Amino acid sequence: MNAPEPAKTGPAKTGRAQRTREALIRAGRELFSERAVDAVAIDDIVRAADVAKGSFYNHFTDRDDLVRAVVGQVRAQVEARVGEVNAGVEDPARRMARAICVYQRYALDAPRDARVLIRVHSGLASPGSPLNRGVFDDISAGLATGRFTIATTEAALVFAMGASQAAMARTSADPQPAAAVSLAQQVCTLILRGLGVPSAEADAIAAQAADEIVRGG
Repeated sequence: MNAPEPAKTGPAKTGRAQRTREALIRAGRELFSERAVDAVAIDDIVRAADVAKGSFYNHFTDRDDLVRAVVGQVRAQVEARVGEVNAGVEDPARRMARAICVYQRYALDAPRDARVLIRVHSGLASPGSPLNRGVFDDISAGLATGRFTIATTEAALVFAMGASQAAMARTSADPQPAAAVSLAQQVCTLILRGLGVPSAEADAIAAQAADEIVRGG
C-alpha cells in the first residue's frame, strides 16, 4: 500500500472519478425508478449519466453491481433517518411503528427514490442483510421480552417489511399527505397487532407515530 506520492493531477483525477461514480448512481436511481431493472441496459445508464461506457466498468462490474450501490445508498439514507427518530426510544413496538412511518414519509418526500426500493427487491427481507439489521434487532428484542408473540424473527421480518413495502408503493404512486398519514396509521396498527401488541395499544402507538413523523415530516 506504499504508493508513490501523488502528482498534482492525482486529486483532480480522484475528484473526477468520484463525480463519474455519482453520475452513474444518479442515473441508476432515475432509471430504476421508471423501469424494471431488466429493462435498463448499461447503454441507457451511461447515456443518462453522460459518461463513456468504459467508465462504467471502472466503477461497477455489471448492472447488478450498480443496482446494489443504488439501493444501498437509498436505504442508507432512510435508515439514517430511522436512527434519528428512534434515538432514545426503547420499546420495540414504538420503534417498529416509527420506522415504518419514516418510510412512508420518505415516499412522500422522495417518491422517485421510494420507487427504486419498490422495484428492486434484492435483500428486501433477508435477515442477514446489513440494511435490515435495525428492524431485525427490534423484532428480536420484542420476541425476547414477550412484547411480540409472532413465531419467528424471520416470519416477523417478512410480514412487517412486506406490508411496509406495499404501503410505500401506494404512497409513492400518489403522494398525498393526508392519505399517507391515514395509510401509515392503519398499516402500523395492523403490523403491531400481527406481532402481538394489544389492539388498543397498537392503535395508540400507530396514531402517534403517523401524526408525528408522516404528518409532521
